[in-house]
Amino acid sequence: MQSIPILVYHSVGADCAPDYRRWLVTQRELDAHLQILSERGYRSITAGDLAFLRRSGQRVPPRTCVITFDDGLRDFADGAMPVLAARGVSPTLYVVSGLVGATARWLADLGEGDRPMLDWAALRDLQQAGVDIGAHSVSHPELDTLSWANATHELGDSKKRLEDGLGRAVTTFAYPHGYASRTTRRIAEDAGYLAACRVRHALSDETENLFALSRIVITSEVTPEMLVDLIEGPQLPVAPPADRLIATGWRAARRMRALHRSVFGRH
Repeated sequence: MQSIPILVYHSVGADCAPDYRRWLVTQRELDAHLQILSERGYRSITAGDLAFLRRSGQRVPPRTCVITFDDGLRDFADGAMPVLAARGVSPTLYVVSGLVGATARWLADLGEGDRPMLDWAALRDLQQAGVDIGAHSVSHPELDTLSWANATHELGDSKKRLEDGLGRAVTTFAYPHGYASRTTRRIAEDAGYLAACRVRHALSDETENLFALSRIVITSEVTPEMLVDLIEGPQLPVAPPADRLIATGWRAARRMRALHRSVFGRH
């Protein structure tokens, strides 16, 4: 069974707050990653294409990879898209639907709460240019700490808002922060998505739960050589279990933190 690298990026550009630096790669760094993937024989498909192939029972071609970007930041159009287009890569962009045309307020703790988001006109232009646009919730919360009703709103309304704004079906979802649970996976499936991505810093494969697809986090520290080691070396797991005891414990701790904030405020 072949492994499938699904990479996740966030920002592409030159300037950012110091605390956000690891989440921003330069255009040169992104291009170097895409170049070495091409040299190693990898060909990219979108997350939507991957979901279609797996659901239709078709074989995923050897050396397939998926390039994804989270959040829907404006620097995707300004920084990432020129590099992707020049390399002939069709990416998947996961968009926080409730903040289209606004700013990435959830990044305030990293000094980037004013980082601009793409607006609807830009998203429609990107879609016309071949970008596969998926949903990334309405407001970017930790979904697995929410009530069933609030999580349903975040997953379902995100899909509806994007479909209304783009005039096209939105088929895949990426869990904010990579956090998901059995409940959120079920909600994603019930909302009509074909697949959903977690993080888990691992490789996917053709047997992995379609609502818990593993992705590899790409940061500014990842060189082209490190990227090859990650996707071809032995250090990353392949399709790890969706629920582990340590993850369950961490989820409980985050739920308690969220409850404390709701009662007492951020302080």
